[in-house]
Amino acid sequence: MERLYNEFGTAWHETDYGYLAEVETEVRALIKAEFSELKEKQIKDLLDSKLWLFQRSLMDKAQQLQTAVSSNAGGRDLVSNDFNQFDITMKGAFKVTGIKFDAKEKKQFIDAVTFNNPEAEPVIKKVIKEAAQPLYGSFNYNGKVVEFQPDGDLRDNENIPLDPTVTTTDLIESYVKREVLPHVADAWINADKRDEKDGEIGIVGYEIPFNRHFYVYQPPRALEAIDEDLALVSDEIMSLLQEVRS
Repeated sequence: MERLYNEFGTAWHETDYGYLAEVETEVRALIKAEFSELKEKQIKDLLDSKLWLFQRSLMDKAQQLQTAVSSNAGGRDLVSNDFNQFDITMKGAFKVTGIKFDAKEKKQFIDAVTFNNPEAEPVIKKVIKEAAQPLYGSFNYNGKVVEFQPDGDLRDNENIPLDPTVTTTDLIESYVKREVLPHVADAWINADKRDEKDGEIGIVGYEIPFNRHFYVYQPPRALEAIDEDLALVSDEIMSLLQEVRS
């Protein structure tokens, strides 16, 4: 969008902002030359003025919020390692400006102004009124029991062999304590993943190890036979080289 704006949009007025229909041929040529990875649906989205108007509206809102936050900070640009405090600051800015975001706007705005920092304060999802259960994602934090916002990029799952002598829940808990927590101390089990068959944590599945049941061992050929084939190939190569030289 930045490239298209610099090429075609600097002369846009209020009434024709984002209108690219008259230059569609030129736009497509530019995209083909510089952004050939784009699919047809993405190109059609870029040619739709609704996308441009939406992005301009979001930019206007973001600039108003920036002004409100900056004025409270004495005009300084701020970088915070505590999203919880940032959220409080932004709520104040929203209140002062009267701006509201829908879900799509909020996601794009947050993605634009934040970045992952493993050293930052953990982000509180909600405060809960129950005892802490670190194994299931509720922790004591600053005198409260809270659930943290998980980082989706770090989410993982494991296949654990079933053991008929213990419950699935006990099996998963022992596995996490033994195999996960020593390496990732702040990991927790997602208790929302439950199987309808038994109501316990984890999804029960079945696996057929094809190699174990159907693989037929084929012994390798004798070394003597392999040496004979190598000798024949070497002789053929030497013969070809002689023809080239002659």
